[in-house]
Parts: sequence; structure tokens; C-alpha cells
Amino acid sequence: MSGLAQDSVLRLAPGCRLNAVGGPEDLLLIPEGALRLKGPARTIVELCNGKHTLPEIVEELKRRYPSDDTVRVETEAMTLLSRLRDRGVLEQV
Repeated sequence: MSGLAQDSVLRLAPGCRLNAVGGPEDLLLIPEGALRLKGPARTIVELCNGKHTLPEIVEELKRRYPSDDTVRVETEAMTLLSRLRDRGVLEQV
């Protein structure tokens, strides 16, 4: 589905961090700049703390953002995580 193994546990790579909560916008600060986070993207990145597997992250998102379209929640979360991993922002524990 995403190129990520289902038992993957992800965390931010060295040099990457989230900006402080409550700022004008949510940003993921990376060595070469910053990425704007929209919608539940900040929550997804926060869950990548080296403690949760991908299925656990998806289940937590479904709990926090109830929707009739749970497949869409999973697909969009996995797409974001794959892109961030491919950019070197996330690493597997």
C-alpha cells in the first residue's frame, strides 16, 4: 500500500521538529526549511514518536477524527507518512 511495513515504528529524523503549538500555523521544521502541516497532519506527525506502530497510528486517527470513510483516513495518513519518510523527515526505529 505505502511501501511502509505494517509493523513500522516511526520517529522524526535528527534535525527535524515540530514548531510550538499555538503558533499562526503548524510547521514541521526540517534542515532545509519548513513544511506546512494542514488538517490532521500535525497529529499524525506527533504520533510518530517512536512508540506507535502504523496500525496504532491509524486507529488513533480514526478515534480522534471519526468518519464514515475510514479507508480514506488510513490511505491519506499512509500517503503522508510515506512522503515524509521518502524526504528523510521520518525514520524507522
